[in-house]
Amino acid sequence: MFDPLLILLFGVLTVVGLVVFLRVNAFLSLLAAAILVSFMTPLSPGQFWDDHIKELCVAFGTTAGNISILVAMGAIIGKCMLDSGSADRIVQTLRQLFGEKLIPAALLSSGFILSIPIFYDTTFYLLVPIARSLYKIMKKNYILYLLSIGLGATLTHTLTPPAPAPVIAAETLNIPLGSLLIVSIFVAALTAPFALGIAFLMNRLLPSPEIHFEDELENTKQENNVSSNVSSSSNISATISETKLVPSLFWSFAPIFVPVFLISLQSVLEMLEKSKILIWGVDWLVIKNFCRLLGDPRFALIIAAVISISVLFKTCKLSLQELGNKIEAAIFSAGMIILITSAGGAFGAMLRAARIGERIEECFRNEAGLTGISLLILSFFVTAIIKTAQGSSTVAMITSAGIFSGIVTDSVILPFHSAYLAVTIGFGSCVTGWMNDSGFWIFCRMGGISETDALKTWTIGLILLGVSGLIIVLILSQLFPLTFLPS
Repeated sequence: MFDPLLILLFGVLTVVGLVVFLRVNAFLSLLAAAILVSFMTPLSPGQFWDDHIKELCVAFGTTAGNISILVAMGAIIGKCMLDSGSADRIVQTLRQLFGEKLIPAALLSSGFILSIPIFYDTTFYLLVPIARSLYKIMKKNYILYLLSIGLGATLTHTLTPPAPAPVIAAETLNIPLGSLLIVSIFVAALTAPFALGIAFLMNRLLPSPEIHFEDELENTKQENNVSSNVSSSSNISATISETKLVPSLFWSFAPIFVPVFLISLQSVLEMLEKSKILIWGVDWLVIKNFCRLLGDPRFALIIAAVISISVLFKTCKLSLQELGNKIEAAIFSAGMIILITSAGGAFGAMLRAARIGERIEECFRNEAGLTGISLLILSFFVTAIIKTAQGSSTVAMITSAGIFSGIVTDSVILPFHSAYLAVTIGFGSCVTGWMNDSGFWIFCRMGGISETDALKTWTIGLILLGVSGLIIVLILSQLFPLTFLPS
């Protein structure tokens, strides 16, 4: 019987060796690693190896089911915003409002705010066309733009309710949700400047990444025999060679603002309903169901995709055949993203099935006699180890919260508000985003950069973000214990 930590080691070596050194396709590499891990996982009584393969397929399908519509609609929105000139119009507006030096801060703030009501991946899908368009116009700082969006969205997604992991962590640690919301936003806002600094640092370390999306769009242009907006000119009219028309600012922003508004509205309605402020009568059930439908992230992105397609059709005056070709090209690019991300989800699921999280939990469950500071440090590293081992920030936060809830209750009285513990666990779940994390592949493939460059920038950037957050929490917990908040 293999120790779970040994299974983890073999899984890591397999996926890294195949992708980085042998240059095997990421989908095949992740699938091979998942199969190896499933074979090394001990069989339960009455189980056979084919049962593990079935579990692998279920995990693959579950991940695909969760992301397929989001990825496909995100790809369509991105393609249409780029080709219609919407993304370029937004870029020009950002340049006029903030200047080139402040655009990264604007992108990080956008990711930070949008990821409070909606999930990280949805936020990334909505904002990545702007990063692409910025790079095509300025021909520099692509890593800076991508990381500004990604790190800003990661901060609020891993720390603040209503994201699932912080909510469950709050329940496990018996922290009032309102207190966690106040502390997490406070800490995340103070960490945001460090996240921006990390984005600048990674951009300086890798100023010329290997970028794939330009070649894909260029091939699409040749295949469809239509012009595309991939020129290097900084003039917006030069980037939209198919037509003189430019979308208005309202319609340029519509594919971003409409889903954000719909999802945020549904989040607000749910909070009002849970707090008994809003009570739906029988006559209002149809409206409630309609709001839930519009607020579903997948349906909201479908609406955004329809808007972006309409803007492209009207702006570029395309024939139905030309419009179909562009949408088909976007869907083809989404297919590979879905396969790779789903394989990453299956790999992470097989690691979880090997009980790696439980094995790590055993190593730290009986920790006692901890002070407040040492408890925060230990919780960070335990969560980081669990996240690195099995790839899911949500699972890492839930597992770690379960471990430390017993420790806090039985043996430690914190000299500061326990919300700091939940936030520290959230920062630990940022570390490390690599190849067993579906978020890594979303960043890598939607961003159009290679796996190696993603490891150098996104993975290291998340580690630095987590460590920066830990340091900030350690300082704040001593200077502002916030014991006056409900606990």
